[in-house]
Amino acid sequence: MSATGERRQLEPLPYDGVLSVRVGTVLWLVALIVMLPFWDDLRADGHLWWIATAAVGTLLGLVGVWSTTRRRNRLRHQLPTARTDDHPAS
Repeated sequence: MSATGERRQLEPLPYDGVLSVRVGTVLWLVALIVMLPFWDDLRADGHLWWIATAAVGTLLGLVGVWSTTRRRNRLRHQLPTARTDDHPAS
């Protein structure tokens, strides 16, 4: 709220999040690859779930990359339409 008590209209951030999701996915994949040679040690110590966590993080990251890329492309196609709606033809 502003000082006068009026609610300001929130505007979306100009960031689509695709890069963040891609970086996170790559980090999960690197963690998975680094831990695979230690499979037996992790199993012996009861930490085999670390590999499962990295694998699930990688898979969910791939879904996130697909989802955010799709959303970004959809927003890019809608952007010119939204601009013309804001300024009616005279």
